[in-house]
Amino acid sequence: MDAEEALADVGGLARWKALAGSGVQPRQLRAAVAAGTVVRPSYGLYAMPGIAPELVAALSLGSSLGCVSAARFHGLWVHNRQGLHLSSPRGVRAPSNGRVHRLRQSHGPVVPLRVCLRQVLACLPDREALVVAESAVVKGLVTLDDLKDLSAGRGSLRAAAVIERIDAGAESVPETLARDVLRAAGYAVVCQRRIRGVGRVDLEVDGSLLIEIDGRTYHSDERSFAEDRRRWNELTIQGRDVLVLPAKPILVRPESVLEPVERYFLGRASSAGATWGSTPRWVRGGTVDAR
Repeated sequence: MDAEEALADVGGLARWKALAGSGVQPRQLRAAVAAGTVVRPSYGLYAMPGIAPELVAALSLGSSLGCVSAARFHGLWVHNRQGLHLSSPRGVRAPSNGRVHRLRQSHGPVVPLRVCLRQVLACLPDREALVVAESAVVKGLVTLDDLKDLSAGRGSLRAAAVIERIDAGAESVPETLARDVLRAAGYAVVCQRRIRGVGRVDLEVDGSLLIEIDGRTYHSDERSFAEDRRRWNELTIQGRDVLVLPAKPILVRPESVLEPVERYFLGRASSAGATWGSTPRWVRGGTVDAR
């Protein structure tokens, strides 16, 4: 077996001892490094070109990628990177920009999905953990019952509170963040509300306000741009109120979604009061009561 094949079999990164155990000869390895088909990021460590630096850092420290760092490699949504998170059964010095999760057994370069999710639920701030765990459910990788089972034990009450907030209808990180902030403020929020002639709209708030979160990932090509305008125009024709919010401010500060929503309901309440001569119950002292 040549060096490239041996590395491919173990995920693209390995120490010399593991490669030798696969039958790679020193001359083969030297030739591959000279040709640029294999790189040596540190002494005794070999990798395929372009290997993620997080994997190199983990193996260099005798660890696996864990928690939020592993979540990215499992294709899960991650809101904030939270530094480098490693997993190891033995004493490993924590990286300056992260932490080490102690495990009873060793894993490969990246901990398995279920180990990753258990660590996420125990480690990350609630909303960050929600984003990761919710994406695992949305992608069909685990069920809610799976999450409840793997989070049993220490920290289970905290994990249960996060799992309770998961909505399998979510489709993106900013949508999850916006929904969670609005529900925490007391609003009734429905994800992916289906509207006749329009299709699904990201969020519906209190049965009246529709929110579309406009992110470049899904709305950048000409066809998507035109379709979005058609949908928004159709909603206007149907008499529905719509807020179109850019994704970036929500990603930077999730609570920013509250300002336009509160202004909408305050304006609606003021109009109702002027029309009917009374002030709706959710307006107190000129501000919106979060109910």
